[in-house]
Amino acid sequence: MAYKDSLFRSIFNNEKSALALYSAISGASLSGEVAMTTLSETLWTPRKNDLSFTVDGALVVIAEHQSTINENMPYRMLRYACRLFENELEDKKAVYKRTLVSRSRPYFAVLFNGPEPRPDREKMRLSGSYRPPIPGGFGGAALELEVDVYNVNDGRNRAILEACAELKGYAFFVSRARQAEKELAALGGGLSREEATLKAVRQAIRDCKSAGLLREFWEKMTQEETSMLASDWNMETALEVEREEGFEKGIEWGMERGMERGMERGMERGLERGMEIAAMNALAKGYSVEQVCEITGLDAEALAGLSQRAY
Repeated sequence: MAYKDSLFRSIFNNEKSALALYSAISGASLSGEVAMTTLSETLWTPRKNDLSFTVDGALVVIAEHQSTINENMPYRMLRYACRLFENELEDKKAVYKRTLVSRSRPYFAVLFNGPEPRPDREKMRLSGSYRPPIPGGFGGAALELEVDVYNVNDGRNRAILEACAELKGYAFFVSRARQAEKELAALGGGLSREEATLKAVRQAIRDCKSAGLLREFWEKMTQEETSMLASDWNMETALEVEREEGFEKGIEWGMERGMERGMERGMERGLERGMEIAAMNALAKGYSVEQVCEITGLDAEALAGLSQRAY
Protein backbone atom coordinates (compact mmCIF):
# COMPACT_ATOMS: atom_id res chain seq x y z
CA MET A 1 0.00 0.00 0.00
CA ALA A 2 1.70 3.18 -1.19
CA TYR A 3 1.98 6.04 1.28
CA LYS A 4 -0.64 8.75 0.65
CA ASP A 5 -2.72 6.34 -1.45
CA SER A 6 -6.21 5.71 -0.14
CA LEU A 7 -7.30 2.17 0.66
CA PHE A 8 -9.58 2.35 -2.39
CA ARG A 9 -6.69 3.13 -4.73
CA SER A 10 -4.52 0.46 -3.15
CA ILE A 11 -7.17 -2.20 -3.80
CA PHE A 12 -8.39 -1.19 -7.24
CA ASN A 13 -5.46 0.49 -9.01
CA ASN A 14 -4.52 -2.68 -10.92
CA GLU A 15 -5.85 -4.27 -14.10
CA LYS A 16 -7.64 -7.27 -12.56
CA SER A 17 -9.49 -5.41 -9.80
CA ALA A 18 -10.33 -2.44 -12.03
CA LEU A 19 -11.91 -4.76 -14.63
CA ALA A 20 -13.91 -6.59 -11.95
CA LEU A 21 -15.17 -3.28 -10.57
CA TYR A 22 -16.27 -1.89 -13.93
CA SER A 23 -17.87 -5.20 -14.93
CA ALA A 24 -19.93 -5.14 -11.73
CA ILE A 25 -21.04 -1.53 -12.28
CA SER A 26 -21.81 -1.92 -15.98
CA GLY A 27 -23.41 -5.35 -15.65
CA ALA A 28 -21.40 -6.59 -18.63
CA SER A 29 -18.98 -9.51 -18.74
CA LEU A 30 -15.86 -7.72 -19.92
CA SER A 31 -12.63 -9.45 -20.78
CA GLY A 32 -10.76 -6.83 -22.79
CA GLU A 33 -7.25 -5.58 -22.13
CA VAL A 34 -7.12 -3.00 -19.35
CA ALA A 35 -4.68 -0.08 -19.38
CA MET A 36 -4.40 1.91 -16.16
CA THR A 37 -4.48 5.68 -16.72
CA THR A 38 -4.84 6.91 -13.13
CA LEU A 39 -3.36 10.39 -12.81
CA SER A 40 -0.40 10.93 -10.54
CA GLU A 41 0.30 13.89 -8.32
CA THR A 42 3.30 15.94 -9.41
CA LEU A 43 4.88 19.20 -8.33
CA TRP A 44 3.17 21.12 -11.14
CA THR A 45 -0.10 19.18 -11.36
CA PRO A 46 -1.39 18.50 -7.82
CA ARG A 47 -4.71 17.12 -9.08
CA LYS A 48 -5.04 13.35 -9.25
CA ASN A 49 -8.06 11.16 -9.61
CA ASP A 50 -8.74 8.02 -7.61
CA LEU A 51 -8.91 5.55 -10.47
CA SER A 52 -9.06 5.59 -14.27
CA PHE A 53 -8.39 3.06 -17.00
CA THR A 54 -9.34 2.13 -20.55
CA VAL A 55 -11.04 -1.13 -21.56
CA ASP A 56 -12.85 -2.12 -24.76
CA GLY A 57 -12.63 1.43 -26.14
CA ALA A 58 -14.03 3.02 -22.99
CA LEU A 59 -12.26 5.49 -20.74
CA VAL A 60 -13.52 4.84 -17.23
CA VAL A 61 -12.98 7.43 -14.50
CA ILE A 62 -14.04 6.52 -10.97
CA ALA A 63 -13.79 8.60 -7.82
CA GLU A 64 -14.35 7.37 -4.28
CA HIS A 65 -15.64 9.46 -1.39
CA GLN A 66 -15.28 8.70 2.29
CA SER A 67 -17.40 11.26 4.07
CA THR A 68 -19.68 13.36 1.92
CA ILE A 69 -20.88 13.83 -1.62
CA ASN A 70 -19.11 16.61 -3.48
CA GLU A 71 -21.63 18.36 -5.73
CA ASN A 72 -18.78 19.65 -7.90
CA MET A 73 -17.76 16.18 -9.10
CA PRO A 74 -18.93 16.76 -12.72
CA TYR A 75 -16.60 19.75 -12.98
CA ARG A 76 -13.74 17.83 -11.39
CA MET A 77 -14.37 14.91 -13.74
CA LEU A 78 -14.24 17.32 -16.68
CA ARG A 79 -10.78 18.44 -15.62
CA TYR A 80 -9.63 14.84 -15.22
CA ALA A 81 -11.04 13.96 -18.65
CA CYS A 82 -9.20 16.82 -20.35
CA ARG A 83 -5.89 15.63 -18.94
CA LEU A 84 -6.62 11.99 -19.75
CA PHE A 85 -7.65 12.79 -23.32
CA GLU A 86 -4.48 14.81 -23.75
CA ASN A 87 -2.42 11.91 -22.41
CA GLU A 88 -4.00 9.64 -25.04
CA LEU A 89 -2.52 11.73 -27.84
CA GLU A 90 0.89 10.56 -29.01
CA ASP A 91 0.97 13.46 -31.46
CA LYS A 92 -0.09 16.55 -29.53
CA LYS A 93 -0.51 18.48 -32.78
CA ALA A 94 -3.00 15.97 -34.21
CA VAL A 95 -6.00 18.02 -33.03
CA TYR A 96 -4.97 20.83 -35.42
CA LYS A 97 -5.07 18.57 -38.48
CA ARG A 98 -8.11 17.97 -40.69
CA THR A 99 -8.37 14.27 -39.85
CA LEU A 100 -10.77 13.45 -37.00
CA VAL A 101 -8.98 12.27 -33.86
CA SER A 102 -10.77 9.32 -32.27
CA ARG A 103 -10.70 8.95 -28.51
CA SER A 104 -11.96 6.57 -25.86
CA ARG A 105 -15.63 6.84 -24.92
CA PRO A 106 -15.71 8.25 -21.35
CA TYR A 107 -17.71 7.00 -18.40
CA PHE A 108 -17.68 8.69 -15.00
CA ALA A 109 -18.72 7.22 -11.66
CA VAL A 110 -18.50 8.06 -7.97
CA LEU A 111 -18.58 5.28 -5.39
CA PHE A 112 -20.02 6.85 -2.25
CA ASN A 113 -19.48 5.25 1.16
CA GLY A 114 -20.08 8.13 3.55
CA PRO A 115 -22.40 7.97 6.60
CA GLU A 116 -25.04 10.41 5.34
CA PRO A 117 -28.18 8.84 3.81
CA ARG A 118 -28.14 8.71 -0.01
CA PRO A 119 -30.09 6.68 -2.57
CA ASP A 120 -28.58 3.55 -4.12
CA ARG A 121 -27.97 5.42 -7.35
CA GLU A 122 -28.21 9.01 -8.50
CA LYS A 123 -26.86 11.12 -11.34
CA MET A 124 -24.98 14.41 -11.31
CA ARG A 125 -24.77 16.68 -14.33
CA LEU A 126 -22.40 19.50 -15.11
CA SER A 127 -25.38 21.51 -16.38
CA GLY A 128 -26.73 21.50 -12.82
CA SER A 129 -24.11 24.09 -11.95
CA TYR A 130 -24.94 26.49 -14.78
CA ARG A 131 -26.52 29.85 -14.07
CA PRO A 132 -30.03 30.48 -15.48
CA PRO A 133 -30.07 31.36 -19.20
CA ILE A 134 -30.66 34.91 -20.35
CA PRO A 135 -34.39 35.44 -21.00
CA GLY A 136 -35.05 34.95 -24.69
CA GLY A 137 -31.56 33.63 -25.29
CA PHE A 138 -30.21 30.16 -25.95
CA GLY A 139 -31.34 27.93 -23.09
CA GLY A 140 -29.61 24.65 -23.90
CA ALA A 141 -26.44 23.29 -22.35
CA ALA A 142 -23.72 23.29 -25.00
CA LEU A 143 -21.45 21.30 -22.67
CA GLU A 144 -22.66 18.39 -20.57
CA LEU A 145 -20.98 15.74 -18.43
CA GLU A 146 -22.83 13.08 -16.46
CA VAL A 147 -21.59 11.23 -13.39
CA ASP A 148 -23.28 8.13 -11.98
CA VAL A 149 -23.15 8.02 -8.17
CA TYR A 150 -23.43 4.60 -6.50
CA ASN A 151 -23.96 4.12 -2.78
CA VAL A 152 -21.58 1.28 -1.90
CA ASN A 153 -22.06 1.23 1.84
CA ASP A 154 -22.33 -2.29 3.22
CA GLY A 155 -25.81 -3.60 2.41
CA ARG A 156 -26.54 -1.12 -0.41
CA ASN A 157 -26.47 -1.96 -4.12
CA ARG A 158 -26.13 -5.61 -3.20
CA ALA A 159 -26.01 -6.85 -6.80
CA ILE A 160 -22.93 -4.71 -7.52
CA LEU A 161 -21.19 -5.68 -4.27
CA GLU A 162 -21.85 -9.38 -4.85
CA ALA A 163 -20.51 -9.10 -8.40
CA CYS A 164 -17.19 -7.63 -7.24
CA ALA A 165 -15.48 -9.36 -4.30
CA GLU A 166 -12.99 -6.51 -3.85
CA LEU A 167 -15.75 -3.90 -3.60
CA LYS A 168 -17.72 -6.08 -1.19
CA GLY A 169 -14.65 -6.44 1.01
CA TYR A 170 -13.93 -2.73 0.83
CA ALA A 171 -17.50 -1.83 1.84
CA PHE A 172 -17.41 -4.39 4.67
CA PHE A 173 -14.11 -2.99 6.00
CA VAL A 174 -15.42 0.60 6.02
CA SER A 175 -18.59 -0.48 7.82
CA ARG A 176 -16.72 -2.50 10.45
CA ALA A 177 -14.09 0.20 11.05
CA ARG A 178 -16.77 2.83 11.65
CA GLN A 179 -18.66 0.50 13.97
CA ALA A 180 -15.50 -0.31 15.92
CA GLU A 181 -14.74 3.38 16.32
CA LYS A 182 -18.21 4.01 17.74
CA GLU A 183 -17.87 1.09 20.16
CA LEU A 184 -14.47 2.28 21.38
CA ALA A 185 -15.77 5.83 21.84
CA ALA A 186 -18.70 4.50 23.91
CA LEU A 187 -16.35 2.47 26.13
CA GLY A 188 -14.01 5.38 26.77
CA GLY A 189 -10.79 4.09 28.31
CA GLY A 190 -8.65 7.16 27.78
CA LEU A 191 -7.46 6.26 24.29
CA SER A 192 -6.31 9.10 22.06
CA ARG A 193 -8.09 9.50 18.74
CA GLU A 194 -5.05 8.09 16.94
CA GLU A 195 -4.91 5.04 19.23
CA ALA A 196 -8.64 4.41 18.93
CA THR A 197 -8.49 4.66 15.14
CA LEU A 198 -5.59 2.21 14.89
CA LYS A 199 -7.41 -0.23 17.16
CA ALA A 200 -10.61 0.10 15.11
CA VAL A 201 -8.75 -0.45 11.83
CA ARG A 202 -7.04 -3.57 13.17
CA GLN A 203 -10.37 -4.93 14.40
CA ALA A 204 -11.97 -4.28 10.99
CA ILE A 205 -9.12 -6.11 9.26
CA ARG A 206 -9.60 -9.09 11.57
CA ASP A 207 -13.33 -9.06 10.82
CA CYS A 208 -12.61 -9.01 7.08
CA LYS A 209 -10.28 -11.99 7.39
CA SER A 210 -12.86 -13.90 9.44
CA ALA A 211 -15.45 -13.22 6.73
CA GLY A 212 -13.01 -14.29 4.02
CA LEU A 213 -12.94 -10.83 2.43
CA LEU A 214 -9.77 -9.32 0.92
CA ARG A 215 -7.80 -11.93 2.83
CA GLU A 216 -4.85 -11.93 0.41
CA PHE A 217 -4.71 -8.13 0.42
CA TRP A 218 -4.62 -7.96 4.24
CA GLU A 219 -2.02 -10.74 4.48
CA LYS A 220 0.38 -8.68 2.38
CA MET A 221 -0.10 -5.56 4.47
CA THR A 222 2.74 -4.84 6.89
CA GLN A 223 2.35 -3.38 10.37
CA GLU A 224 3.75 -0.09 9.08
CA GLU A 225 1.19 0.00 6.28
CA THR A 226 -1.59 -0.75 8.76
CA SER A 227 -0.47 2.25 10.80
CA MET A 228 -0.43 4.37 7.61
CA LEU A 229 -3.96 3.22 6.82
CA ALA A 230 -5.10 4.17 10.32
CA SER A 231 -3.34 7.53 10.01
CA ASP A 232 -5.07 8.22 6.68
CA TRP A 233 -8.41 7.19 8.18
CA ASN A 234 -7.84 9.42 11.20
CA MET A 235 -6.86 12.39 9.01
CA GLU A 236 -10.18 12.17 7.23
CA THR A 237 -12.08 12.20 10.52
CA ALA A 238 -10.02 15.17 11.69
CA LEU A 239 -10.64 17.06 8.44
CA GLU A 240 -14.36 16.43 8.80
CA VAL A 241 -14.21 17.96 12.31
CA GLU A 242 -12.31 20.95 10.89
CA ARG A 243 -15.00 21.42 8.29
CA GLU A 244 -17.83 21.27 10.85
CA GLU A 245 -16.05 23.75 13.12
CA GLY A 246 -15.36 26.00 10.14
CA PHE A 247 -19.04 25.91 9.19
CA GLU A 248 -20.03 26.99 12.70
CA LYS A 249 -17.64 29.95 12.57
CA GLY A 250 -18.73 30.77 9.04
CA ILE A 251 -22.42 30.72 9.97
CA GLU A 252 -21.72 33.06 12.88
CA TRP A 253 -19.86 35.36 10.48
CA GLY A 254 -22.74 35.19 8.02
CA MET A 255 -25.38 35.88 10.69
CA GLU A 256 -23.52 38.99 11.84
CA ARG A 257 -23.41 40.39 8.32
CA GLY A 258 -26.69 38.92 7.14
CA MET A 259 -28.77 41.57 8.93
CA GLU A 260 -26.98 44.24 6.90
CA ARG A 261 -26.71 42.48 3.51
CA GLY A 262 -29.78 40.30 3.45
CA MET A 263 -30.07 37.16 5.56
CA GLU A 264 -30.08 34.72 2.65
CA ARG A 265 -26.89 36.06 1.09
CA GLY A 266 -25.30 36.44 4.49
CA MET A 267 -25.88 32.79 5.32
CA GLU A 268 -24.73 31.69 1.86
CA ARG A 269 -21.47 33.61 2.16
CA GLY A 270 -21.14 32.39 5.73
CA LEU A 271 -21.10 28.78 4.54
CA GLU A 272 -18.51 29.66 1.91
CA ARG A 273 -16.36 31.36 4.54
CA GLY A 274 -16.78 28.34 6.81
CA MET A 275 -15.34 26.11 4.12
CA GLU A 276 -12.41 28.49 3.70
CA ILE A 277 -11.78 28.50 7.45
CA ALA A 278 -11.81 24.71 7.57
CA ALA A 279 -9.39 24.54 4.65
CA MET A 280 -6.93 27.04 6.14
CA ASN A 281 -7.02 25.34 9.55
CA ALA A 282 -6.35 21.95 7.99
CA LEU A 283 -3.47 23.26 5.87
CA ALA A 284 -1.96 24.94 8.93
CA LYS A 285 -2.01 21.59 10.73
CA GLY A 286 -0.01 19.93 7.98
CA TYR A 287 -2.65 18.18 5.89
CA SER A 288 -1.81 17.91 2.20
CA VAL A 289 -3.48 20.01 -0.49
CA GLU A 290 -5.01 16.85 -1.95
CA GLN A 291 -6.55 15.80 1.38
CA VAL A 292 -8.01 19.27 2.00
CA CYS A 293 -9.39 19.46 -1.55
CA GLU A 294 -11.07 16.06 -1.14
CA ILE A 295 -12.89 16.97 2.07
CA THR A 296 -13.74 20.64 1.44
CA GLY A 297 -14.49 20.40 -2.29
CA LEU A 298 -12.20 23.36 -3.02
CA ASP A 299 -9.62 22.92 -5.76
CA ALA A 300 -5.89 23.56 -5.52
CA GLU A 301 -6.17 26.94 -7.24
CA ALA A 302 -8.83 28.08 -4.77
CA LEU A 303 -6.66 27.00 -1.83
CA ALA A 304 -3.69 28.87 -3.24
CA GLY A 305 -5.81 32.03 -3.49
CA LEU A 306 -7.04 32.02 0.09
CA SER A 307 -5.69 34.70 2.38
CA GLN A 308 -3.41 33.54 5.19
CA ARG A 309 -5.04 35.88 7.69
CA ALA A 310 -7.22 34.52 10.50
CA TYR A 311 -10.93 34.94 9.84
